Amino acid sequence: MTTPQIPDPIKDITELKAALQLAVGLELSTIPVYLTALYSIKDGHNADAAQTIRSVVMEEMLHMTLAANVLNALGQPPSTSPVTFRSHQDVKPVPEYPHNNPLVSGIGDLALLPLTPEAVSSFVKIEHPFHGAASLRGIRSGKDSYPTIGLFYEAITTALDTLCTDDDFTPTNQVPSTRYYGGAGQVIEVSTKEHALAAIHKIIDEGEGLPPDQLEKEAKKVTTEDKLNNGWQMYSHYARFREIQVGRRFRSDQKAEEPPMGSLLLVDYDAVHPAVYVQRNGDAPGGPEGVALNQFDLAYTRLVDDLYLAFSGKKKKIEYRRNGETVVDYKDPLLLAVHGMWALKEKAVALMRTPDPAHPARRLCPRFHYAATADEQKKLKKEIELMRTGAST
Repeated sequence: MTTPQIPDPIKDITELKAALQLAVGLELSTIPVYLTALYSIKDGHNADAAQTIRSVVMEEMLHMTLAANVLNALGQPPSTSPVTFRSHQDVKPVPEYPHNNPLVSGIGDLALLPLTPEAVSSFVKIEHPFHGAASLRGIRSGKDSYPTIGLFYEAITTALDTLCTDDDFTPTNQVPSTRYYGGAGQVIEVSTKEHALAAIHKIIDEGEGLPPDQLEKEAKKVTTEDKLNNGWQMYSHYARFREIQVGRRFRSDQKAEEPPMGSLLLVDYDAVHPAVYVQRNGDAPGGPEGVALNQFDLAYTRLVDDLYLAFSGKKKKIEYRRNGETVVDYKDPLLLAVHGMWALKEKAVALMRTPDPAHPARRLCPRFHYAATADEQKKLKKEIELMRTGAST
């Protein structure tokens, strides 16, 4: 196998902060990909596959929070503003789809697809460990692109270990487990280098299942004693998606590098809404379909903004009218984001049940378009008003 080129080590803390800023966005960028497949599953079908995807989404939220805690501890608040990392100029942490991540070449295009074999193969590719990864021999690589997500994080851990001391960390704007409402796993609050390394190792371990210090050792067992509250085994995302791909569970005595050889995990790809993603090109289609697509984008934008506001340590200012007076309140944006996830699901499921006017045999697919500026958000709202009144844009 031809070994892909590995970028040079991160050279200083400024570059490390840029990498961590993009790490927060990287975790976020996978969530719409997984949610699109999850929301496409018809009610009463594919319960095991749905549980698997849902568990991974929960942990991606945890990983996003862990990366944000490390970045905050280094004195840099997470932001949705474009980031420059070496030769990659103005990279948006919150991408449009389909998305080709310039930092991690091995994951390919992130596309919004219903639950299909193609979608599951992309999940496996996203979470694929570099160790023994024969299927990665054809990936693109360059001096500033990492073959896998795990190797990107390995570069971050190396930089944390070699460039930082405990004096570089302060427990600023940390999201504690007490505020991590109903999420998977435990948040690590970062105030030392040891905490920072533990947080990044947790991200690698839960994704690939192969921490950097085990890359040249015997592969770890698939299962662990660490389980979610419902008893779901928290082995690596890669192993869980391989189970869906192969249609079998791993046995407890197996290793993640092996194909699953346990009990059947049946997936009915016909019991899925045939949603088709249409990229936003400035304007949504008219009528109720366009209204629904824009409303979803606004809800997703609020969710992203609430997450990043939570990572900044701020409360969200809420104004409303009561008894003829304006009342001002301040809410925890992380709690609002949790509520926003449920609202997003309702809107996504409704879209997945709505025929696409251009292709009646297909269904609408959420676009997960992030309106980054106030002007963009105003434009979406204006489009909704015009479409509701039947006016032409």
